[in-house]
Amino acid sequence: MDKKDLVFFGAAIAIVIAVALVGKPLMMGEPIPFLSLSEPSVDPNEPLSIPSDLPTLTPRPAETPLSAPTPAWDGIVKNVEYVDPSTYQIKNPDKLAIGDQPTQSQQNRTMTTYAVIHGEASGVTEIVTIPSGYWEMHITYDPWTESPIHSYLNFQIRNAEDRSDYQVFNSVNEGKRPAKNENDKDMWVIERYDSGSFYFVINEQLLKSYTIEILVPK
Repeated sequence: MDKKDLVFFGAAIAIVIAVALVGKPLMMGEPIPFLSLSEPSVDPNEPLSIPSDLPTLTPRPAETPLSAPTPAWDGIVKNVEYVDPSTYQIKNPDKLAIGDQPTQSQQNRTMTTYAVIHGEASGVTEIVTIPSGYWEMHITYDPWTESPIHSYLNFQIRNAEDRSDYQVFNSVNEGKRPAKNENDKDMWVIERYDSGSFYFVINEQLLKSYTIEILVPK
């Protein structure tokens, strides 16, 4: 066999091998062996499989918010201002409840003025934060008439943090505490035994002015 015959024989073998490796898979719809090393195609319509060996994540426990402590009083008397009643979305209850009042005053306590509410008309005050577990309200007013039924003052003491906690004062139903000396006026006194944040819903009838003085232990 001469050199020319060997060339034709080698070419024939190459053609047979190419047909076997490429032609047959193409006709049968099978992957070509030496081209299957590339990344497999992904059908965008098929959902991705989730690996079974993913690490388990432990949820972090929720942190409990810390309540802000009541700031210390700087000793300066506060003038309580009025606000729009819609600030508190006030809804008057069907039946007003009068909170229990202590029967004995705190004779051994020295009290000092903490805040003053002074007004000439009905209104709703801003929130007052009381730092003491015991406090008093000393109430006086200047009426337009001599009749305690026609000229009177009533108000609600509302807990800003609990809408169900409120106390009602009405001068018509409450007795005054006599003045200790001739320079003072007879006044109404309300005693409370709870610190916290409060606001006042005030209703006056035929009064020139009124004053609610809030006192805490000195």
